[in-house]
Amino acid sequence: MRRRASRQNETAATQAVRAEIIDPMLIPPQNTTQPASRGGAAKQTVFRRMLRNAGTLMGGKVAMGLLNLAATGIALRSLGAEVFGTLILIHTFAQATAAFTKFQSWQAVLRFGAASLEQQRRPEFRALVRFTVWLDAGAGLFGIVLCGALAFLFGRFFDIPPGLALVATAYATSTAFMVMATPTGLLRLFDRFDVLATRDTLGALFRLAGASLGALLGWGVNGFLAVWYLATVLGGLSLAYAAYRELGRRGLLGDAGDKAPLPSVTAAHPGLWSFVWSTNLTTTLSLVSGHLGTLSVGLMLGPAEAALFAIALQVGDAALKPSRFLSPAIYPELARLAAVRDKTAIAALLRRVLLVSTAGSVLILGALALLGSPLLQLIGGAQALPAFPVMLMLAGASAIGFASFALEPLLISTGRQKAALGARLLAALLYIPVALATISAYGLPGAGLAAIFTAIVISAAQARSASDIFA
Repeated sequence: MRRRASRQNETAATQAVRAEIIDPMLIPPQNTTQPASRGGAAKQTVFRRMLRNAGTLMGGKVAMGLLNLAATGIALRSLGAEVFGTLILIHTFAQATAAFTKFQSWQAVLRFGAASLEQQRRPEFRALVRFTVWLDAGAGLFGIVLCGALAFLFGRFFDIPPGLALVATAYATSTAFMVMATPTGLLRLFDRFDVLATRDTLGALFRLAGASLGALLGWGVNGFLAVWYLATVLGGLSLAYAAYRELGRRGLLGDAGDKAPLPSVTAAHPGLWSFVWSTNLTTTLSLVSGHLGTLSVGLMLGPAEAALFAIALQVGDAALKPSRFLSPAIYPELARLAAVRDKTAIAALLRRVLLVSTAGSVLILGALALLGSPLLQLIGGAQALPAFPVMLMLAGASAIGFASFALEPLLISTGRQKAALGARLLAALLYIPVALATISAYGLPGAGLAAIFTAIVISAAQARSASDIFA
């Protein structure tokens, strides 16, 4: 009887710990006398919370996307395809450089920060935040130098006028406001997805207002570049302020007058550097690949075609962006389940998510095939209609990624960062030669074919690695 009671107590305690890991910051310890119902409720809570946070992010991103589309349409009509293509190329230089240099410090904040707060190790948490802030600062400085050099030295190969070389170099300073990943991680850790959603719309709203004013006053490309630049700066500063305010509200900025040195971050968080490098390279390859398409088209076909590709990418990719909202929401849930090695719960969550994402991608792709042409004409007029074929292809590539989006967070959460990195690296190495060959052979639609090929390669490699988890 004592052994049976001991096993029952051990089971209840284990399930209590598991429930706390599933949601250490939101679900308080509850009655452990009903383990079965509690376990089912916890799994339902995980899925509901993930959908709630994804829906909040989606609302912000949809609003931001619509505002950016409106600003793009106004700028295109005001400047014309050729000049607007120059603006897009300069902005893409900064975006691509930021994607290449940005450390995905938000993932480190989630993985290591949650454990520190759960165990009330606040000095270790502050040491982690200080570490990731310095990572962001270093990435920003390196990004400015790299982007400025690339824009100044190679801008002429993309038909950027010599008179804009210095402007493009100065625009490179906006890179520093694109690499702020620590504030994002903090707000996700504190479950403040509502703040993230609100912040996303600020820069886009400013861009739309500035573009409208520029069109009204007849500004040239320099005026519109200033609008795009200031919108980026505003977005970055508002994000940093929101995270700082949240740290202060939770008393995590340190006690007044406390001058005690913080502990060594590597000693407090073993494996931090390895995790940071693996996840950073994986996400960098993912982000850079999208910008490589615009740059490849600009190199092979010129600014006018690059403008069409940018619009096609913005419409086709935006229609299937829910994966980008679900991915940040599912990542912490998978990490918590992986911490207790609950493969059954992981498999159940994965099945539900993949079913929803696959069905959603098919429905959205069908709607885009019907409505894409009128949408392009609404945005850019008749001159944007030639982008319709490549828009559908880019949407198809996004649909493949959306249907399998949960595989990469699964690999990272279960300690298979190298497998996730390998899938992205393989696709990136294949993309450039495939894109250049298909663009040379088929023109603008060739860029869409290359995107579909890359999406298939990534999903197949991720699925193969993920199958080993449940073998």
